[in-house]
Amino acid sequence: MEKQKIITLYKVLGLELIKRGINFLKTAFHLKLKQTRRINLQSILLAKNTPLKNVAFADSNYFYTDIETMKDIIKHDWTDKTKYIPEQGDCDDFAFRFKSHLQERFGITAIALARGIQISDNQTGEHIGYHRANIFFADEDNVLKLWFLEPQTDKIVEIKNYNELINLTGWLNKLNLIDF
Repeated sequence: MEKQKIITLYKVLGLELIKRGINFLKTAFHLKLKQTRRINLQSILLAKNTPLKNVAFADSNYFYTDIETMKDIIKHDWTDKTKYIPEQGDCDDFAFRFKSHLQERFGITAIALARGIQISDNQTGEHIGYHRANIFFADEDNVLKLWFLEPQTDKIVEIKNYNELINLTGWLNKLNLIDF
């Protein structure tokens, strides 16, 4: 019976530490969320030649912040510190984890799963397979822009055109499906 009380105490304490840790993070980043409507995101995506049939939106409104704050959050997020484990902790798990962390900890919802990214060798152009990463909206100098994030390495780059090949991961990445 005593062992069960200790286990229950660990569970309660663990949840309390997580809750307080999230509050510490929110305070540390002095986050000022901005809100935009789905239609505004769609118009930015269209301007970047994104076929909207490849984009799924779950909400009508999305929350984001500026790129410098995002870079700081990305730097201090521990997703990239997670060990890579094939089929259990691989690219899709990193992307899900990062998206989830930003929504849960900070209320940032203008972040998507980039699914079915076609990857090719950056030297030969030969098709290697498929990948999953994140894309997100953040403003730079009060202009809302679209960014590509490799959550396994914390590397980011602005997406100027949906059809461009993104050389950020050691491969050439070609966007496919986007799920906000």
